[in-house]
Amino acid sequence: RYAEFDIAANAHLEAQAGAEAIDRIGPVVLLTNSAGDWRAMLATLASKTDNVKGIVAYEPAAFVFPDGEGQKGPEGGFGPTHVPLAQFMKLTRIPIQIVWGDNIKGTFWTRTVALSHQFADIVNAHGGHASVLMLPSVGLKGNTHIPFADLNNVKVADQLSLFLKKNKLDLR
Repeated sequence: RYAEFDIAANAHLEAQAGAEAIDRIGPVVLLTNSAGDWRAMLATLASKTDNVKGIVAYEPAAFVFPDGEGQKGPEGGFGPTHVPLAQFMKLTRIPIQIVWGDNIKGTFWTRTVALSHQFADIVNAHGGHASVLMLPSVGLKGNTHIPFADLNNVKVADQLSLFLKKNKLDLR
């Protein structure tokens, strides 16, 4: 049954629902993990408002790219999603941080880390502000796919706080 389940169609449906909630809720910073990161990007694009003020994505499974750029191939499974450049530009108007732990070698995540750098480079090439934080680069080691649930989660949260402060997203 899982093979019959259309992950991409489901992600778009969930992102649309998220966008509608964001439009009603008001300003938000989307803090997400894994496949939820892809949905956050899609929800940002689907939102009719500018209520998404930033995205912090922990170990994303897929990305959104402008047509003709980034990861090649048809959408399916966990991405990629390609959208018109005009729509993609919504992602260039907000700060985005992609966070990775260090338990990624020899896994699906090795390729996805490379894609996260490609995504950040494309966002930045179009005038945006995206960064990739490798937790070992700030002295945090031993993190899993869910770094905010690991034993050093306070130090992981400190990195989140630094990003929010740097981008003035920690103000009410």
